[in-house]
Amino acid sequence: MLKFVLITFGLIACILGSHSTVVYALDFPEPVGYISDFANILSPETRQTLEQQLAQLEKDSTIEIAVVTVESLEGMTVEDYAVRLFEDWQIGKKAKDNGVLFLIAPNEQKTKIEVGYGLEPVLPDAKAGRILDEFVIPAFKEGNYDQGVSDGVAAIIKAVQGEAVDLSEERTTANENGNGVWILFVIGAIFLSYLSSFLARSKRWWPGGIIGAILGLVLGIYLASLAFKTLAVVGLGLLGLLFDFILSKNYKERRGKGLPTSWWGSGGGFFGSARGGSSVRSGGGFGSFGGGSSGGGGASRGW
Repeated sequence: MLKFVLITFGLIACILGSHSTVVYALDFPEPVGYISDFANILSPETRQTLEQQLAQLEKDSTIEIAVVTVESLEGMTVEDYAVRLFEDWQIGKKAKDNGVLFLIAPNEQKTKIEVGYGLEPVLPDAKAGRILDEFVIPAFKEGNYDQGVSDGVAAIIKAVQGEAVDLSEERTTANENGNGVWILFVIGAIFLSYLSSFLARSKRWWPGGIIGAILGLVLGIYLASLAFKTLAVVGLGLLGLLFDFILSKNYKERRGKGLPTSWWGSGGGFFGSARGGSSVRSGGGFGSFGGGSSGGGGASRGW
């Protein structure tokens, strides 16, 4: 069983490693300002107006919003491209992570609002999606990029400044409630996987994987997409294996040395006979932006 798990992790690492090599080999263009219209879909007047608005926004609040149009996503999904470009340009201030990327790929008919960590509370996924649905996509479908980008930027500015955005209340509330239930379900499944692994600490650590897979299957029933169902089963199964392995290993070490094995005494089961160190995150500035990081949140749409 251990050999199987190690082989599985090795294959996943190889796949992810090869994918990363392709992604990071891409040379992203450098920003030419707050508006980088590489696909040349905006009028000079629109570019100038938006540039002035976003420059004033940064001056007043330090918030950085980058609007980028590209001729091609280079074979990547719009989500992958947005995350990589955001991290490459480091949009937002380093200490605040208060950046937003509004990416448009007109040839692939895809768009994405990528949000920095610091702005996720005021621009959550549901609100970003509603901005695209109600302000951006209708204009894009008519080929009116000037209006779609201008209206989208105006809505984003209102959101990040904490102002009310004129969205459809019924649709927004329903989406936010649905996202909340899904998040709570995932957190609950992870907690149950951990709790089961803690209560079943033993010489055999593989049962945690079975417990996690079962919880993932239950979660997958709730999810509509087959890909998400598979991800839930595999992800929670591997997480259960990891929980059970760590907790069982630390339990044996502490019991063998006469150390407390209770929940409080062992730090929830994560403290073995010795504690580890800590890591420090670092970063730097790039181009005209301030060194911020993407939070992985936001929303994407096609038209």
